[in-house]
Amino acid sequence: MLRVRDETRERVLRIGREEFGGASADETIRRLIDEHWRAAAVAAVHRYRESDPEGWSDYVAEAEETSRADAPIIDEWTVSSG
Repeated sequence: MLRVRDETRERVLRIGREEFGGASADETIRRLIDEHWRAAAVAAVHRYRESDPEGWSDYVAEAEETSRADAPIIDEWTVSSG
């Protein structure tokens, strides 16, 4: 059991109603935790980019090279020879 003040519980329930389509308090808290995690990850990437521009450039270059290796998958049976 999680103990919170009545005001906090009401805020969570209001967010669930207004922002998450009537989500329960549990679902609302889970979504808020997920949003927090994503924001923290974005901030960490931003800090890395600012603190190590050379490392960031290497990372981006490697990501671009890797993405070029991706190729579309073609199902020969569904391609018409029109």
